[in-house]
Amino acid sequence: MKLNIKNCLVRHLSGIPSVSALIALLISVFCAGAGPTSPSSAQAVASTDQVTALAALEARVTDAHEDIYRWLREMPALDENPEEEPNHMLSLRIDHRFKIVSEAIAEFRRKHPGAAVIEGIEAPFREEMVRLLEMVRQLEMTRHEQPDSAEPWSELAHQLLHTGRVVEAFECFEKSLALLPLEASYYADFGTSLLIYRQDAAAHYKLTEQAVFDKALRMYRRGMNLEPENFRYAVALAEIYYLITPARLVDGQTAWEHALNLAGNESERNEVMVHLARYAINRGHPNLAKVYLEQVKEPRWTVPKLALLRRITDSEKNPAPTSVAP
Repeated sequence: MKLNIKNCLVRHLSGIPSVSALIALLISVFCAGAGPTSPSSAQAVASTDQVTALAALEARVTDAHEDIYRWLREMPALDENPEEEPNHMLSLRIDHRFKIVSEAIAEFRRKHPGAAVIEGIEAPFREEMVRLLEMVRQLEMTRHEQPDSAEPWSELAHQLLHTGRVVEAFECFEKSLALLPLEASYYADFGTSLLIYRQDAAAHYKLTEQAVFDKALRMYRRGMNLEPENFRYAVALAEIYYLITPARLVDGQTAWEHALNLAGNESERNEVMVHLARYAINRGHPNLAKVYLEQVKEPRWTVPKLALLRRITDSEKNPAPTSVAP
């Protein structure tokens, strides 16, 4: 599995700085010159023109990004003409838009040579376009060489996630699954991305947060159905329940019990026992938790084992009101 929950909790965002911040900076500079040393009316007009031109330029950059990622999402999963030369249509369209916007930036520089604030737009735009062109060209070549391969879309999905293009990543995950529906890791990767970016998923698929959890669980279960004896997939599925709110304690415990049935050695059994003990405590069964913890012998689990035993001791000293465990 390429996409790990623990390694992906930090979302990397890329984008162009908001023009409102740049305009505010320019206005503050202009206002600072007010008073006896204020600029001439001609300079004031020039400054207003500069702010307007900057706003228009930033809008063009934003439109370029939106169009390019829309083209990417509209690109067919399968190369429809694999017998012909590689189709570089998308990369050519991106390169053409890149040149047009770059020319607009150059024109702004000619008209406003002293506006250093343009760097805040040009540098990120150029970096994003170069990176995107490289990704798309690689995608086009791989699709031509391996027309039925899902790997290019899977790789692109991961790259898009790490640059903050979450919706586009969802689309790419779906294309990889359409081409290779029997690859368990693709379901796990897609499920993990749905969990981590569940607000984006809820907005994109028009689902409630609980429905997003259910969708992610379905992805994991479909992957597990393809590799039913895979212990690590069973653990990954069980770990999902730590992220779901409100907690689904019965379902989570059942998932860990299934993982225990798949454990192939003492180390794997120790790992699962710690989680089962935690669920037993959360469900109000401290004695059962003790039974699980007594079976945990590996030194690497000493710290979590002691922490859970302390929880049991504290709960016995200060028993909570009796309630039905969910």
